[in-house]
Amino acid sequence: MVQVHLGLTIFITIKIYINNNEVEVLQNCTIFEACSSIGINLPRFCYHKELSIAGNCRMCLIEIEKLSKPIAACAMPISQNMKIFTDTPLVKKAREGVLELILLNHPLDCPICDQAGECDLQDQVMSFGSDSTRFYEKKRKVEDKNFNPLIKTIMTRCIHCTRCERFASEIIGTDVLGTVNRGQQTEITHYIDTLVFSELSGNLIDLCPVGALTSKPYSYNARPWELKSAESIDIFDALGTLIRVDYKESKIIRILPKFNLELITDKIRFSHDGLFNNRLTQPLEKYINNNLKSISWYQTIKKLLINLKSTNPKKICFILGNNLDSESILASKLLTNNYGISKIVHDRFIKILPTFLNNYTFTLENINKTDFFFIININAQIEAALINLQIQKNVVKKNITSLSTGFIFNSTYKSNKHISLNLFNYLSIFESKSVNSIILKISKSPLLIYGSGLLERIDSLKFLSTLYFCNKNIKIFNQDFINLLVSDSNFIGNNNIGINYFYPELLNSIKILYFVQPNKEILKYINNYINFNNEKELFNNNKSNLYLFNNNPTVIYQSSHFPTVNYNFINYFIPGKTFVEKEGRIFNIENKCQITSKIIHNVNNLQNKDDSQLLQVLNNKYITNFNDKLLELIPSILGLSTFFTNLYFFNKIKFIKTYLKPIMNDFYCNDEITSNSVIMGKMSIIKKKRFTNFL
Repeated sequence: MVQVHLGLTIFITIKIYINNNEVEVLQNCTIFEACSSIGINLPRFCYHKELSIAGNCRMCLIEIEKLSKPIAACAMPISQNMKIFTDTPLVKKAREGVLELILLNHPLDCPICDQAGECDLQDQVMSFGSDSTRFYEKKRKVEDKNFNPLIKTIMTRCIHCTRCERFASEIIGTDVLGTVNRGQQTEITHYIDTLVFSELSGNLIDLCPVGALTSKPYSYNARPWELKSAESIDIFDALGTLIRVDYKESKIIRILPKFNLELITDKIRFSHDGLFNNRLTQPLEKYINNNLKSISWYQTIKKLLINLKSTNPKKICFILGNNLDSESILASKLLTNNYGISKIVHDRFIKILPTFLNNYTFTLENINKTDFFFIININAQIEAALINLQIQKNVVKKNITSLSTGFIFNSTYKSNKHISLNLFNYLSIFESKSVNSIILKISKSPLLIYGSGLLERIDSLKFLSTLYFCNKNIKIFNQDFINLLVSDSNFIGNNNIGINYFYPELLNSIKILYFVQPNKEILKYINNYINFNNEKELFNNNKSNLYLFNNNPTVIYQSSHFPTVNYNFINYFIPGKTFVEKEGRIFNIENKCQITSKIIHNVNNLQNKDDSQLLQVLNNKYITNFNDKLLELIPSILGLSTFFTNLYFFNKIKFIKTYLKPIMNDFYCNDEITSNSVIMGKMSIIKKKRFTNFL
């Protein structure tokens, strides 16, 4: 027995023998894990690293000295001087018998199965199975289930590995799936008639080792060997999860995690049909009666240049989307600097200055170090499903408490306690005036996570001061950072390059309004300003200034899709490209730079141009090296930013007595790509109506 010291952690190793080779492995691990640590990959169906051990497929059978029967490696812990054999005749015969049993009722439909070519059962049979069968009876049949519009079920193929059941219970957090009946009548089904709804439900498809659970949108579209693959990142949240995009010619067929054991959200997995629906395919100009006519790129650039050069720079405003790549943001910044335009903002009302970015770096590692979560104005399940999963794992594993304040949401971790709908109870906890204050006091490493919706409030600047005071006094991980959870993929990139937040006074006496990939909320807001279609909504939001827009401005909309809201106020439509059609840099929630890949090169009938290229043409200056320019504007990349904004705690702060509101209400349709996805539209409608199960 050997003790290995790594920092403050002590790992105890013990000696065992695998196939007569002496190895040292960590104590308290299983035989399966010990074999994997030295490169021996045992066959498996039910075992998965992220799930609890079931041990019911029996494919990982091994032989142990002095034991007469083979043992399941995934469920057997190791012991000192244990002698293990993984390739003896007994082991091979046992695995062959297990596969024969599994194939008794498995249908012979590989030629029409979507899993064919990627099926674990096919691979295992080729490696460990027999070349003949002894079964000539009738095979059983099982009724197909309806999980949701994303997952296709053919339950006759199910081998009862229970991966889906354990994933639903342990990861999704809902006990909707289970095993019923016994013997030959055993099947996986719903305990109650309901659909499997989760932001991560599509990962059930990847977990299933056979063709029982497959993707409905992918069904009968292509075979794996026909597809080409490219790596990219998820741009629908701020995490920047690594993905693999499979495509055929100029059509995206499916999107999967880059690594097999990783998870991705349903939004990036199934919304790829929205990439080419309702696309802007050529430049358009509005003329009589709000009709649109197509114009050439030469005419488009000429008219844009005339408008920009003939207008007072103080009356021009650029509004950039927070999902826009950093190259386009940088090109916009250089363009406005060249024309003397000072009004360049991003499309959120979040009141945070770019110089304050260093105080808002979210560190994912802190989630695994904490012993208490305090979640303020966040529905993490919608805004960042994978962060929510990481919090859930720690809450369940460590049996720790979590508090939440703000709007009420269905938490996937049942120990979460909701305390308030406003900020007053939040402050009372730090002032020791709440029954929950004791939880914070006894916690050794609490973690406070703030939602970006807090910074869209009128009293947000007061809240920033209070928030910074709380962090400095608690000394969470001895940190000077505020864990702000943002939902936009390149919000951090916008702040890095120095783009300020949007505020209504910018629009005063404006003549040209130039949008680059904006979100639909800002378009709704501007539309209400110009047309006064919904004055009541404007007054309720406390953001109305009816003296604005005395003369209708020229509105230029540069994006990849038509807006999903009323766009009669827009004068020019400039077609841009999506994240799969260009290479772009995105800064994730931890301020790490990631790059999207140019996957689709030529799309039929599309005349779209890269946003950054078009902005460079308007500027008549071309950037040869984006990296150097980004480093000039973002000293934090070089580790040079050490300053902090001075904030002070104001005594007797009076917050507005309004409820905290979420920044995102609909997980499935909240940007131009997902809003144009038919699949995401179905999920959004069913989620809202809460349909019961049906076939």
